[in-house]
Amino acid sequence: MALLAGILVTPLSPSVAQDTSRVTTSPILDEFERFDRKRWYVSEGWSNGDHQNCTWSGDALAKSQDRGVELKFLSADVTGGDPLCAEIQTRAWFRYGTFEVRMRTDLASGLNAAFFLYAGPVHNQPHDEIDFELLTKSPNLLWLNHWVDGDDRGEGETITFEGDPEGFHDYALIWEPDRVRWFVDGELVRDVTDPIPSRRMKVYFSHWGSGTLSEWMGKYEKPGTPVVMEITRFAYTPPGMDCSFPDSITCDLP
Repeated sequence: MALLAGILVTPLSPSVAQDTSRVTTSPILDEFERFDRKRWYVSEGWSNGDHQNCTWSGDALAKSQDRGVELKFLSADVTGGDPLCAEIQTRAWFRYGTFEVRMRTDLASGLNAAFFLYAGPVHNQPHDEIDFELLTKSPNLLWLNHWVDGDDRGEGETITFEGDPEGFHDYALIWEPDRVRWFVDGELVRDVTDPIPSRRMKVYFSHWGSGTLSEWMGKYEKPGTPVVMEITRFAYTPPGMDCSFPDSITCDLP
């Protein structure tokens, strides 16, 4: 299962997605009042391999009515053609800090709604990664994992959490040189130390499906309507800074 997770979250992208800008050192708060393409790159026209049963497409990305952005899974019944799904990634790079997201997703078997940090061969470096993956086959089911130098060193962990299974929840990663912590709604759910990724990474959000990974993601059941993953906040707090926005998890941590 750990090997499968690494295959799943290795985004393959064309050279336009690669960014050689310096590592971000300023805080970010994006509540998606508009979708800023200078900040976010939209994956378009490819998939991550045969295990993925949809193609990344901007047609599966939409602005929410008020604030927020929607990453949709659109089955063949919805598109009238090939299944489509959505992925976005930051154009900026990050190295350590606190990453916070407010998001929700519909339940659907065979789909994966992910928030993660990643860089790898497409960026001309070894595969490093830290994951939050919602396995929407079951309510409030999360896969938590991290990769270092192309190896699944975190061994992965599946956890469940409390609350509305299709409501908004707050997810946070605190990435430090010697430690990674995962939080859901302010509660620590996983804490790992050595080994920890040390290279710069980008932030990704993806929503996709599989017809082959049923043991992990559940049997794919073709949805007749769009399945929505909705994000209303992304925030980044650099190392050494606290409480860069009022609801930040860093405001309450010792």
